[in-house]
Amino acid sequence: MLRSNHAFTLLESLFSLLIFIIIASFVPLIFQSYQSVLKVMDIDKNYEWQLFLNQARKELMTSSELTVSDHKIDFYSQSKLITYASYQNMTRRSVDNKGHEPLLTNIKQDKWFKKTDNQLVYEVLFEDGNELTARFYIHTERNK
Repeated sequence: MLRSNHAFTLLESLFSLLIFIIIASFVPLIFQSYQSVLKVMDIDKNYEWQLFLNQARKELMTSSELTVSDHKIDFYSQSKLITYASYQNMTRRSVDNKGHEPLLTNIKQDKWFKKTDNQLVYEVLFEDGNELTARFYIHTERNK
């Protein structure tokens, strides 16, 4: 009888198949975790957008002397000069030209403009391709 030690036995084959099945069972969990991470990132971006909208609306309600350019607005609120301006890939806010507070991040393009005398529009294109638009009501008797 000739015996060869180079072949797999049935037990070795079953053991290899068991290891493969265990590893393959983790693949759906990996994809599910990836989807969960994407959802959390999207929630963070929406949360940032909602905070920006709330703060901007609150300050613009009491604004005066509003000046609008493509990537910047200046106005006075509670006797302080407030500036919202683009810088690199973010929109930031400064009060009396002192310091900067990031409001929106990961921005590719943005634009401020007056649609009517009492409506201010802010259009934002994010780096992920998502485009959002905000409309703010402004009082015409207080702004130029």
